[in-house]
Amino acid sequence: MLNYTAIDFETANSYRGSPCSVGLVRVRNGVPDETRHWMMQPPDRVDDFAPFNVSLHGITRAQVAEQPRWRDVLPDIVDFIGDDVVVAHNAGFDIGVVRYACAADDIDWPDVSFLCTMVLARRALSLPAYRLPYVVAALDGGVIDHHDALADALGVVHVVRELAAMHNAQDIFELAESVGVSIGRMATGSYAGSASLLNQQHTRLVQPGLNPEADTGGYLYGRVVVFTGALLSMTRRIAWEECARVGASAEENTTKRTNVLVVGDINPAVLRPGSTVTGKTKRAFELQEGGQPIEVMTEDDFLKCLDGKPLDEPTVLLKGENHHELAAPKPLPKHQRMVPLAQRRDPNPPQDPKPPRQLRRKRVPTEQVCSVRNCSRTAAFKTRTKPTWCEEHIAAQQRIARLKPLDSFTHPDDWQLTECLSCTVQAHYRFAYTIEKISYGEPTCRACYWRQWAVQSRELLGAWARTEPTTYSDALNIADENGYEYLGPLTAPSLTDDPHRVRCRRCQRISATRLSDIAFGCSTCKPSTR
Repeated sequence: MLNYTAIDFETANSYRGSPCSVGLVRVRNGVPDETRHWMMQPPDRVDDFAPFNVSLHGITRAQVAEQPRWRDVLPDIVDFIGDDVVVAHNAGFDIGVVRYACAADDIDWPDVSFLCTMVLARRALSLPAYRLPYVVAALDGGVIDHHDALADALGVVHVVRELAAMHNAQDIFELAESVGVSIGRMATGSYAGSASLLNQQHTRLVQPGLNPEADTGGYLYGRVVVFTGALLSMTRRIAWEECARVGASAEENTTKRTNVLVVGDINPAVLRPGSTVTGKTKRAFELQEGGQPIEVMTEDDFLKCLDGKPLDEPTVLLKGENHHELAAPKPLPKHQRMVPLAQRRDPNPPQDPKPPRQLRRKRVPTEQVCSVRNCSRTAAFKTRTKPTWCEEHIAAQQRIARLKPLDSFTHPDDWQLTECLSCTVQAHYRFAYTIEKISYGEPTCRACYWRQWAVQSRELLGAWARTEPTTYSDALNIADENGYEYLGPLTAPSLTDDPHRVRCRRCQRISATRLSDIAFGCSTCKPSTR
């Protein structure tokens, strides 16, 4: 029988674990049997409502002020689900809400099996887009009130019903198997996603031959390494091959031969005394207590060892660089994770033969009048449907955004050099971007924004926060490797996630940004090698 529970979350801000609303639909024999819709306050540590999120779902802080906290609603959610498989559209997000809200509140993940209708739709249908409204409409479900949690959960029910009918599936497990999608599983300390089974390899891992030329002084040389949890930077097979390259052996299970346990994606809350952890981690702790020297390291530390960098001091297990990374880890796409490290993107890629897009263009005269009421001045640019402004009102908007233009205005989508009236940092911004940030109540100046964001992130993470200073030479090297001229740090000392000032070598655009974002390259140039 087609029995399951559909679920959808809305979040208060960009931290995935900030739920403010949840919709649930219990389905029996393919028909909605019971619904629930709870509003809630996010966990205390992430209790802020971002204008962008509010603009999507319309839920404000005032609307949930009298509602219970996440940790108080979670038992009711788990009780409503019972033993059902949970079905969600983009289950990675919705199950991620549960995982990271629990991490923020330092409580264990509940045990849940789940299925993703977005993955089902990608395998079963050929559509231009796979967001929930498109899939529902493609299956003749009409228009849904997208970003209303209960309406979206009911949209999921429609998708499941139609796909099950297309494949003559009698239950949720048969539907998943017929389309070629795995049922995901979340439990205390472990997580496996709902994913396509196409091209998945089920062969047992085999230890590659050890590299006879491996550096005998390497940190992992001669050691036996075991992996637990999902790795974000590579597949398990590639991890084994990388171990062999540096002269280390890799094994499936933790035994008396194990020297190193590399912990992948796992809930930090399970590390407190008395919590349930993965079997491999539990076995490692037992062997440690028995006197066996097993080092438990993060994936980040493992990558440093592979790169030949020394581990200067023990790091806190699963210490996140910022709360966004804790909330929403960003693993590499599978096709990149399957590539050995030595064969990945050249840090000095060849220059794109096409010239970069120009920062500015020639100003186009117009006879349009400024859209501001009672203003009769000529507009600075022409437009068909959007508002346009005269020079004076453009300058007024920039003053609201605390910016002083250093270039003349040409077009809303052109880059204009400005100086922040708050921190005096000079950088290029588009006027269209400034208007967008004003509407969200957010600073246009990225130096101001990232400084404030980094401080709040470190306060939020507390003991988990990374506070190691970034050296000037490290920042210089990162900028240089990614095509930027390094203009200097914007904080002293410069800590993780603090902003830096750089200039793109190709288009000359000056930015205030984080080092972690520099690797994505200049959005203005968009070279074909990226």
